[in-house]
Amino acid sequence: MSAETKRVYRLSIWGLALGYFFFYIPYATLIKLITANPDVKVSGFEMLPAANIATAIAMFAIITAMGWWKYASRRSVFGASVPFPRNQAIIAGLGMAVIISTTTLAYTFDGISILLALLMLRGSVLIIAPIVDAMARRRVRWFSWTALALSFLALGLALGDIDSYTMTALAVANVIAYAGGYLVRLPRMNKLAKSGDRDETMRYFVEEQMVAMTALVAIPALLALTGKGQIMMELRYGFTTFFQTGPVAMTLMVGIFYACLCVFGTLIYLDRRENTFCIPLNRCSSLLSGLVASWLLTATLDYAPPGDYQLAGAAAILVAILILSPLHHFDLYLDKLRRALARSQLISVGSVTGGLEQESLRALQRVFLFVCSGNTSRSPMAQAICCQEIARRLKISMESLDQANIRVASAGISARPGTPLSGDARSALQELGVAQFRHASQSLTAEMVEQAEVIFCMTQAHRRAVTEMFPAEAEKVRCLDATIDIEDPAGRGPKAFSDCARQVQSLVRRRLDEMRVVLF
Repeated sequence: MSAETKRVYRLSIWGLALGYFFFYIPYATLIKLITANPDVKVSGFEMLPAANIATAIAMFAIITAMGWWKYASRRSVFGASVPFPRNQAIIAGLGMAVIISTTTLAYTFDGISILLALLMLRGSVLIIAPIVDAMARRRVRWFSWTALALSFLALGLALGDIDSYTMTALAVANVIAYAGGYLVRLPRMNKLAKSGDRDETMRYFVEEQMVAMTALVAIPALLALTGKGQIMMELRYGFTTFFQTGPVAMTLMVGIFYACLCVFGTLIYLDRRENTFCIPLNRCSSLLSGLVASWLLTATLDYAPPGDYQLAGAAAILVAILILSPLHHFDLYLDKLRRALARSQLISVGSVTGGLEQESLRALQRVFLFVCSGNTSRSPMAQAICCQEIARRLKISMESLDQANIRVASAGISARPGTPLSGDARSALQELGVAQFRHASQSLTAEMVEQAEVIFCMTQAHRRAVTEMFPAEAEKVRCLDATIDIEDPAGRGPKAFSDCARQVQSLVRRRLDEMRVVLF
């Protein structure tokens, strides 16, 4: 397989799909319990403000609790550095706000079941997925096309039983608006985030949510204040009197559950694989949760069960999941799991057991690679600082790292092999307590890139260059700091080197924390 077509596989996306599935069940169930209860008579637009407010508060709480604000772009406002989204993220966030509102409304229409609402919403996005991939020139794999076809089959089966549902003009308009939100969102997501750089992924996620959660409350509030007609009156009621009614508690839970499922669902979309893989996986997960929610309502409140056509559609979705699953690369995933378990066991003890042969040890090593231009200042300083930090966390000497299962290296894109570490860089390391570091510059090679678990570049230009040189390993390549470049201190005096070394030390510690290289 060539470098251009080699694919990187990860199991984590299936954990995201599972989380999405579990949170979608109570979300969809509670909406139907609120709006389909004849004794309460709550409309979708009446419950929408409370649900949106709860979603916004819960999402900001999640971002804060996870420490994700650090990924956002920032601007200086009255002398204070504050998170501030990029223009394309603002547009994507507005599309996301439309998606959230129309998703909630879709389950509130009379005569439309949870499963049918899901099939309509999901089918519209399935149409968009390969179009966006084609625009972005992403390769669409055979299993993605197959799952897409099965998903369309599921939609056709569900819509085939025309006597089991009532379709209104408002319901159709809601689906169109939902699809429009994705037409706005997905191209921006492709441009800003669908790569192997986790920092860039999280940067997009936070910026999009900043805009979406603000618009989610502000736009309906503005409509409620200025609009006319029945729907605007219902929105006005939702922002005022509805908060004094019985259903408000369940409605707030709807919003909280949506914030949770939104985290899982968005991270599925942000996987670097093509949209025609990620979107059917996301859609399949939510469709199955809709099926479970429908059965829960049938079992507890005597709601009508899913019809035969809808069940046939769900069966097609199950087959699609199997097609998308790791079953077509079972041996590869089994090997990855074995290596992950072995690495976990080794890092937990902080040393390597004597029973392992050296060849096996090298295969299980975690290799961190730092890259700059000439490999005489920034990347070797990062290498030395990383070695010292790992040794501290493992409670061993730097000389003993050769016997541990973590190796740190550095290289340059345009290095002159054999050049020693610059004098100013050596002095800066000594200020940080890093002494006796031997170094000779070396050029970046395919073998280094292949062995590395992660490759940290000093600037965005370095990241792009490495990705272009080794496209098959692009998922490993990221910037040490996703928000700003680490500038070359060469020619700017000893203080520039000292400042650079301290900056690198702070970033290295943060990255090791993220990779769970823990302090013992």
